[in-house]
Amino acid sequence: MPPKSIKRALVRVLEDLTKQDFERFCFMLVDRREEPRIRRYRVEGKNIFDVVDILVSTFAEKGALEVSEEILRQIDCNKSAEVLVKEVTGS
Repeated sequence: MPPKSIKRALVRVLEDLTKQDFERFCFMLVDRREEPRIRRYRVEGKNIFDVVDILVSTFAEKGALEVSEEILRQIDCNKSAEVLVKEVTGS
């Protein structure tokens, strides 16, 4: 399967999360201590497409993949993290 763009892969993976897991994902995204940081107002009340745009514009494509994979693993969505990496890398 050919690799997908990071945005398409992120949308697909985040759409598969439960509402609670998506909220936990956003909480952990805002709670990150590493720079660059994302402020709460940027993700609060936003939909999946908005959050994906914020991820890619803040971290660039490679960084968005790394941060998203890390957060998915922190919230025990390991399968989703694996799917994300596989869809973006194509392997």
